[in-house]
Amino acid sequence: MSILVLLCRMTTALTLCLPLSVAAAAKDKDRCDIDISKIDRIEPVAEYDPYGGNATGYHAVELEHEGGPACALLVGIDDGNNGSRVMESSKDRLVYDLYKDSRLGQRVDDIRGNESNMFALAMDSKNDNASVQFFSNIPGGQLVAKGTYSDRVTVNVYQLLEGIPVGPIASRTAQVRTKVRSVVSASVIVDGVERPLNGTVGTVDLGDLTRGGIGRFDLDISGNGDYSLSLSSQNGGQLVTSGGGSIGYQLYVSGRAVSMARGATVDLGGAGRYELRVETAAAGQVLAGTYNDNLILTITAN
Repeated sequence: MSILVLLCRMTTALTLCLPLSVAAAAKDKDRCDIDISKIDRIEPVAEYDPYGGNATGYHAVELEHEGGPACALLVGIDDGNNGSRVMESSKDRLVYDLYKDSRLGQRVDDIRGNESNMFALAMDSKNDNASVQFFSNIPGGQLVAKGTYSDRVTVNVYQLLEGIPVGPIASRTAQVRTKVRSVVSASVIVDGVERPLNGTVGTVDLGDLTRGGIGRFDLDISGNGDYSLSLSSQNGGQLVTSGGGSIGYQLYVSGRAVSMARGATVDLGGAGRYELRVETAAAGQVLAGTYNDNLILTITAN
C-alpha cells in the first residue's frame, strides 16, 4: 500500500509538469523582438537656476520591431538608480520627475506602478518603427550647491500576452543630467526695513558728528555657494558737504575693517546675515552742515 501511494504522487507530479512546458514554449513562439534603438540624454535644462522656476525638457524613445508577430506593448521608465527620481552630486540631491504630457499632469511609471501611466502601443512588421515622447521636469526653488547632478533611469518594454505584461523584452538606460548654476540673492536691512539689493536701499543716519558718529545696517544673503562683496564709495570714503567740508569714516564688515579710499572686495563664507558698521571720529572742527556719501554694494557669486 505504501509503494502504491508514492507511485501515484510521482505520476501526478509528472502530469502537472507537461502543461507548464507547453505553455512556456507557446509564449516564446508568440513573443516579438523589439529593440530600443535610441533614447537621448534626459537633460531638462543645460543649467538649472534655483531661482528660475520649473525647468522642463522634451525627450523621445525610438523603438524598432525586428521580428516576431504583431504585438501589443507597454513602455515604462523606472525611478532611477538613486531611487525616487533624484539626481545627486556628492551629498546634495536634486529632485526631478518624468511625465507623459507637457502640462506635467501624468507621471511616467514602470510596471510596478500604475499601468495607465505607461505608454501603450502596437507594432508589427509593417508598423516597425515607433517613437514615444515624454517630458522631464525639475521643480524650481531647490537651493542646492552648484555642480553637475546626475541619475540613470531604465526604459523597459513589456509585451502584453492575453492582457498580461511579460518581460521586459527590451531595456535601455539613459543618463539624467543637469548643471546647477551659482546663484545669490541679497537684501539690505536699514532701521528694520528690508529691501532687495537693487537701486537705492536706504539711508544710514550717523547722527550728530561733533563727538563722532556710528551707524549700522545688515546685509542678508542667500544662495548656493560663496560670495564676494564689492564696496565702493562715491567720495572715496569721505562724508562731504556742499560747502566743501569732508569727514573721513571707517567701514567694518562683520567686525573687519575695510578701507574705502579705493574701494574693496570682501570674500564671504556663504549665506547668512552680515553686519556693516560705519564710524567717524569726533568732527568738532569742521564746517557745520549735512555730510553724506553714497556707498555702493555689489554681491557676486564665486
